[in-house]
Amino acid sequence: MNRQWARDLVSHSSKIYQLRTMVKQAKDGRKSPNIHSATIFVVMFFFFLFRLQSMEELDRNVKKGRFRQLIPAKEKMPSHDAVRQALMKWNMESHRMNHALFIARFKQNKGLRQGMIDGWRVAAIDGVELFASQSRCCDECLTRQLASGETEYFHRAVFLQKVGGDPRIIYETELLKKKDGSEKSEGETAAATRLIQHAAQRHGVLADVLTLDALYAKATIIHEAVDHYQHVVVRMKEERRRIMKDAKGLFDKRPPDVGWLEKDKWGNTITVQAWDESDFTSWEQLRIPFRMIKMVRTVERTVITGGQKQIQTDVLERWVGTTMEQGAAGTDTVSRIAAARWDIENMGFHDLKTYWHMDHPFVHDPTAIEAILGFMILAVNLFYAFLFGHLHHFRRWNIPQSEVVEEMKEEIRWLAMNLLAFLWDDS
Repeated sequence: MNRQWARDLVSHSSKIYQLRTMVKQAKDGRKSPNIHSATIFVVMFFFFLFRLQSMEELDRNVKKGRFRQLIPAKEKMPSHDAVRQALMKWNMESHRMNHALFIARFKQNKGLRQGMIDGWRVAAIDGVELFASQSRCCDECLTRQLASGETEYFHRAVFLQKVGGDPRIIYETELLKKKDGSEKSEGETAAATRLIQHAAQRHGVLADVLTLDALYAKATIIHEAVDHYQHVVVRMKEERRRIMKDAKGLFDKRPPDVGWLEKDKWGNTITVQAWDESDFTSWEQLRIPFRMIKMVRTVERTVITGGQKQIQTDVLERWVGTTMEQGAAGTDTVSRIAAARWDIENMGFHDLKTYWHMDHPFVHDPTAIEAILGFMILAVNLFYAFLFGHLHHFRRWNIPQSEVVEEMKEEIRWLAMNLLAFLWDDS
């Protein structure tokens, strides 16, 4: 097996996603810097691609020569202090341009249609805490009081991510802000509304359906999605809602409308019974009729208790609301779309924190935090686009993603031919 993953990734990212153009577009607000913005861009892109864990580790890798094949000889290699200064003055418009360039090329290459659910392009919206501290803070920190009485400072963001199948590209993010004239933060609903607006303005329609947790079961969110030509599938939990009471009263009077069998990841059989009805109008804040679905999922699994095998039966009731019409999407399709929301937590936030170190405050400065998140997302997106759009065999051979990263780190360090031609116009 001839592994040239580093060269192939950089070549693929340059030819397909115009990585060279992204390097050229990089900008920051430093005056007459000794180290150009493009150099900072390349170093930070590979900093996250290599999944380094701190700015001190960046220094160690620079000294090892890990980045030498990526930067022209005439360019000075940056220290972590130089990188910090650049990040604190990073031009966020250049980040947005580069992200828009990636998304445009991803759309052009029909990436939006990979991993569809029964013919529907699906994306999830959810929020996540980036990191928290009781000692360090910045002007944009959100705050909360702990039970001990101490103040904790944190940052939180809302993500829009492709779900349902690989590659699970991150489409857009929005950081939660402080309320005007207040130390309190805005709600995730406000950030999610802004997220839908910005994603549509910058990239057009990226998904046919947005799948949401119960936190986002708000009329404002649903209206925003519909106004931007997207359906919504949202988990419903508030039993006091009038629409929930109406649906429950109707469903309690009749047998299930449909049923099917599923398998969980352990191979256990799940029996699903579902009730499905359209045109509910009892959600007063909602200006459109709403479809309600109740699902009862029964799973029997073998457990060992006291050294003896026993059959344990679990019954779980789930409620989902959607703007999708019954003739366009069956009950089982809506169920699969609702379940795909877990992708953003299990394969999105978990991966970002565990492997990409999103929960580490590399530079605690408002502009730097936003810039760092932008670099991380670009590295994640280009890495996943390469793995699932080009390096098809890595799953067939059961190669862990971490091994791909480690191979690339070593390859770039010892590569006989440099990669400058894929990254720089004048190399």
